Amino acid sequence: MLMNSIEYWAMNNPLRTFVQRHYEAPRLKRLSTGPGADVLEIGCGQGAGAEIIYDLFSPRKYVGIDLDPRMIRRAERRAGALPNARFAEGDVSQLGFPDASFDLVMDFGIVHHVPDWKNALAEVHRTLKVHGEFLFEDLSVETWERGIGIPFKKIADHPYEQMFRKHEFVDELLSLGFEVETHENSPLSFYHFWGRAEKMA
Repeated sequence: MLMNSIEYWAMNNPLRTFVQRHYEAPRLKRLSTGPGADVLEIGCGQGAGAEIIYDLFSPRKYVGIDLDPRMIRRAERRAGALPNARFAEGDVSQLGFPDASFDLVMDFGIVHHVPDWKNALAEVHRTLKVHGEFLFEDLSVETWERGIGIPFKKIADHPYEQMFRKHEFVDELLSLGFEVETHENSPLSFYHFWGRAEKMA
């Protein structure tokens, strides 16, 4: 679902990019074992993730999708000159790519925005090659039940009724045929989790 104006501002400020570059992406890179040759980023936003992915993974090809056309325009202005990179409007729960298109799918806090999150994970699985990686950093129901997540819930426009708990997210990946490794943390009492899922079949 599309972000409200407060979330749009939050996702397009330098602090978000700083956290993504210096905390989220490096720990996902440490989990990765694959070359990341052909990469899909779901919810590419303003293009900061594309720059970070090129710096850390040196992809042969990159595709960034986002539901919001404003984000695609920003991403094209910011990162459109990266080699073999393209940006397009797209819905992660209905990816328009052939089976086994990518070696790596990146999720920087996107799946919790998706009402049909189970189908989104199924689409990630479908479009990954066998032994391809899904690297994720995301939020869950637990985020909004504690600490600073409680007041944030009042201003963030998320599909709370359909949102998953962490164990539901992991269980769904396992049921799809992924091998999964996860970690979790609550800095400033803001719960989030991250991990790696490898497509086994």
